[in-house]
Amino acid sequence: MSTPSRFRTGEYLIDLGAREIHRDGHPVELEAKVFDLIAVLLQDRDRALSKRELNAVLWGDRPVTDAALSQQLRKARRALGDDGDAQRVIRTVHGRGLRWVAPVTAEADADETAPPSSAAPLAQPNPPVDPPPATSAAHGRRYLAVAFAAVLLLAAGLLWRQAPSLPAAGPPQRIAVLPVVDRSGDATLAWTRNGLMGLMTSLFGQPGKAEIAAAASVQAVVGDRAETDAASLQTLRRALGATHFLASELRRLGPVYELDVRLIADGGAERRDTLHGSEPAALAADAVARVRRWLDLEAPPPADVGAAGRANPFIAEAYARGLDAQLRGDAATAKKYFAICLDHDPGLAWARLGLATAQARSGEAAESRDNAGKVAAAARERGDAELLAVALKQLASLAFARGDLDAAAALLDEALAQLPAKGQPLALIDLLVAYGSIEDERGRFAESRRHFERALELARAAGSRRGEALVLVNLASLDNGAGDAAAASTALRTGLDAARAAGDAYLEGATLGNLGATEANQGRLLDASALFKQAIALARTRGDLNLQMLTGTQLIWTLAPFERREEARELAAQVLAAAEREKNPYWQAEARWALAGLAARRHDWPRAFEELDQARRLYAEAAIERNVVQVLADTVATAAQAGDAPRAQAAANEFRRRTANGAEAAHWRAWQPLIAALERGATGDVAGAADDLARLLDTDGHANGAVAQAALFQLGRWQLALDRPADLLARPQWKPWLEQHPDAIALRIAALRATGRHADADAEQARLDQLTQSPELEFDARWLAAF
Repeated sequence: MSTPSRFRTGEYLIDLGAREIHRDGHPVELEAKVFDLIAVLLQDRDRALSKRELNAVLWGDRPVTDAALSQQLRKARRALGDDGDAQRVIRTVHGRGLRWVAPVTAEADADETAPPSSAAPLAQPNPPVDPPPATSAAHGRRYLAVAFAAVLLLAAGLLWRQAPSLPAAGPPQRIAVLPVVDRSGDATLAWTRNGLMGLMTSLFGQPGKAEIAAAASVQAVVGDRAETDAASLQTLRRALGATHFLASELRRLGPVYELDVRLIADGGAERRDTLHGSEPAALAADAVARVRRWLDLEAPPPADVGAAGRANPFIAEAYARGLDAQLRGDAATAKKYFAICLDHDPGLAWARLGLATAQARSGEAAESRDNAGKVAAAARERGDAELLAVALKQLASLAFARGDLDAAAALLDEALAQLPAKGQPLALIDLLVAYGSIEDERGRFAESRRHFERALELARAAGSRRGEALVLVNLASLDNGAGDAAAASTALRTGLDAARAAGDAYLEGATLGNLGATEANQGRLLDASALFKQAIALARTRGDLNLQMLTGTQLIWTLAPFERREEARELAAQVLAAAEREKNPYWQAEARWALAGLAARRHDWPRAFEELDQARRLYAEAAIERNVVQVLADTVATAAQAGDAPRAQAAANEFRRRTANGAEAAHWRAWQPLIAALERGATGDVAGAADDLARLLDTDGHANGAVAQAALFQLGRWQLALDRPADLLARPQWKPWLEQHPDAIALRIAALRATGRHADADAEQARLDQLTQSPELEFDARWLAAF
């Protein structure tokens, strides 16, 4: 049974699904937040809701005054013919909050037809096939979103450096600081390779005449290489769109350090100098000052870490060590060094921003938001547009992760306003990609595509193959979400070529993983497995734990249907152990969710529900609301398979409560018919639920979307249980899944046997047996050591 979405109170009809209120048939105009307040009070009318609860629904974690809620309350009462004196509809319960008190009558939905057929018990035993994960397609779709989040959460201080003043008249110089080549022979100086590169990148405060390539981008492209010959630099130019490279070598001469600095221009012309001093970090700061003079760049405003580097080499070295750890993906060590900087001087904004980024990477969302907010406030106070833009982008990434898309968009709007009109294409590409991803999540697909295509145009004009690859990965996410897997695959393969041409191993691995998810979304699990394995191998080579976790969890979902459950369970255990070691609630949640899917496949329902509950708690801890909702959907699906009506109803009600309003309500509206059908089946009306799913698939038309895939596989199980195998065999949406998906093939085999087509069933069984022995599924135990 489904929860009603239309309610009448007096002369007012409130339609929660359509987000409309009518009075005597005439629409009542009201703002979105006013409707949100009315909806939450109406849905929880059995109790008073505190101000804290209401603020959380209306504004998330953003701090607001009591006056803001009072204003929405006045508008809500006025829209319903109420006021603060009468309080006929919404009453203020002193000391407790607000409560809906008006009489309410539920009405049938506008599109509701005949009442459901009489209840029938769930057929027992279950058909002899294991249920596929109800959200496997959703997992493929989420991979793309996660890849965006990973890019957005790159070291905030390393993403790009932009100019706060007017652009130069001509095209800007684009400088890439290369990793420092350590010739000292001292193992304790290993941090200087990436750390001094990051420090020098952060010290270029160029006003419009030059743009500095992100240290993270350079490190991803260069890797362990140290060559600066003409051919190698030409490859880097194509990857990064750079016009100049800053190369340096560090040596130790007794108690003195020597830093050899070379500025190499397009065409091979170069300038060089050799600096001597007692501290590597101080030498790096002096090198940047010298290069800026060579390029005739104006002196930047006083930079907090730069000034500290010349006055206090200890702080500059701690900052550089933090950058080195951050570039290596070691968030715990990065936090330690950035905290050392702040212990000496709490006003070091770039160190605080580095700490905020490291906290975000380790799942400390609240702490990251607090520190990034302090940096943004300080930047506004002193008029530092460069610092403000990067802090705003970090805050936007956190808002995106917790599902507050309106806040994320507002923050990016402000960040975009900090950019000069011209001359910063790399910075603009990053922000456009972020904005496009937000619009995708909001369901504003045309706007999303417009942002991505503008970013792609900029990347190609700037000659940045890395930027091109990044944009194409996100365009594929948009195509995948629209059910156009073919277009997504084309974009990803083009992006893979661009990532390889750029030499960016991280983007190459992420693109391979996204391509694997796209193949999985089309039912081609063997192809997906091969791509995930390539991505894991690449991640192992780079020692990239983030990419390993991303692809490892996807591989778990791919291995399980092929009876590789032990390997999948062992891989999930390793992912979980690594996530717990890193104290990262997001990855712990991913591992728990995968373990829940494995438990459901072996019909261990108590363990499945335990893991789902833990996954939901961990996602909530990491403030990732979208995944909380998806786990609730999976809980409803699992409960439907288990015949656990109370759990299905509880999860379905919580799903509806969380998705009724807010920026993502339109996205989740497509899931509501599936949730209602699963709940109906769990409560015993399997025939009616199967009819609901059949109607959903007949009107949807996309067998590859997350909702349609879950509906298709559950419908197949119910059709076998209801002795309707002919209906299963006749449904055309099975075609793409029957090529490589074991669960789809197993359902077809059962249906063929039930209709007496034993020869066809035997042939399909032989094909399935052959698929389960495919070389694409060979499990390499070294993958486990990678975690």
